[in-house]
Amino acid sequence: MSALGGWILSILGVAVIGAVIDLILPSGRMNKFVKSVFAAVTVLIIILPLPHLLKNGCRTDGFLWEQDVPLQDDYLNYTAAIKKNALLKGLRAAMEADGITLGDIEITGDFSGNAPVIEKVRINLSQVVMAEQWEHIHKYTTVRTKVAEYLAVDEDVVELYEQ
Repeated sequence: MSALGGWILSILGVAVIGAVIDLILPSGRMNKFVKSVFAAVTVLIIILPLPHLLKNGCRTDGFLWEQDVPLQDDYLNYTAAIKKNALLKGLRAAMEADGITLGDIEITGDFSGNAPVIEKVRINLSQVVMAEQWEHIHKYTTVRTKVAEYLAVDEDVVELYEQ
């Protein structure tokens, strides 16, 4: 057992013994005397390792933060997929608010961090439906510009194709 664990167990042991003796002894002068003795012993046990720590330094060998903790890739992939789906859902909603309904969209990039890094956005233009207000507007540039604007990426990242 490590020194820290032994120290904590000795503090807990003295506290438990003091509580048991407090229950057994009747109230009176003897009870007050025993309580004060156990309080002094508890303080002594708490202070006892401090000179050794100050002299030799505090080592933290074996603590949790120094051990290798494996990452849960399944959970990271799950959260990345949720972020990607939320981004797609927001993009679709924003485009539909402007009167443009998107079809198939593929977004590739890294969604594991706080801010997603989008590498490529592919949109199938044969499935895009535009409202009447966009009737005489060039569909390629409009969709590319709006998508790049919403995702805060360069227009070169947005790739349009027709099947």
